[in-house]
Amino acid sequence: MARTVTFSHKDVVDLINENFVPVWESVAPVREAVFDLGDGREVRGTVGGEIALSFCRPDGKVFDVIPALQTPHVTYWGMKNALEFYRRTGAKDAAIKDYHGFLHAEMEKAGKGETNPGIEKARQYMKLRRLSWDPATHDLAGTVGNKSGVHGAGGTITVFQPGGLDYYRRMIHKLLSTKETRSPEDWKREVFTGVLDAELKGGVERYDLNTLEPFAVIEEEE
Repeated sequence: MARTVTFSHKDVVDLINENFVPVWESVAPVREAVFDLGDGREVRGTVGGEIALSFCRPDGKVFDVIPALQTPHVTYWGMKNALEFYRRTGAKDAAIKDYHGFLHAEMEKAGKGETNPGIEKARQYMKLRRLSWDPATHDLAGTVGNKSGVHGAGGTITVFQPGGLDYYRRMIHKLLSTKETRSPEDWKREVFTGVLDAELKGGVERYDLNTLEPFAVIEEEE
């Protein structure tokens, strides 16, 4: 049994029911990795499994996005801000560009979401994961390096996106301020593969733990 905390939180649920027409779409099948521990035991986890919460005008065009699964507090206020913007401007094309352009500039001025040593380490980690590791290690890293649902005896534990909100939001603001208005379908690849670094493919991969190779060491330059 899975428990999704954010979208069962009363404040979030009430805000959605009173002000939005919610639509859920699976943009790609859930991808799972299964690691055989022997003696009939196994560990199963989702690889990636990112989400994006898009806010659309009545014509289906996106005017804001909350990237990745966030806490109830972050999600609630992101929804409130999107609703206030829509009521104030009608989310017209020019208003969308001005709004997100302003927020992107403010984040740049404050240094929020900038590339920093921590982000650079994550980039190196992801590059090694994609290019250097064996498939089993690649998927094992994916179950712990991204937001993931890890299945155990007590059910599924949903892990919120570990940091990076400012980094993601800055990228979203830049996209929405520089590109034409689009539907969620048209934004899908840019948001999921470009911003969230999530593969849009599903399936189940089974691995024998003996196939795992040692983790590579990322050395810092002096």
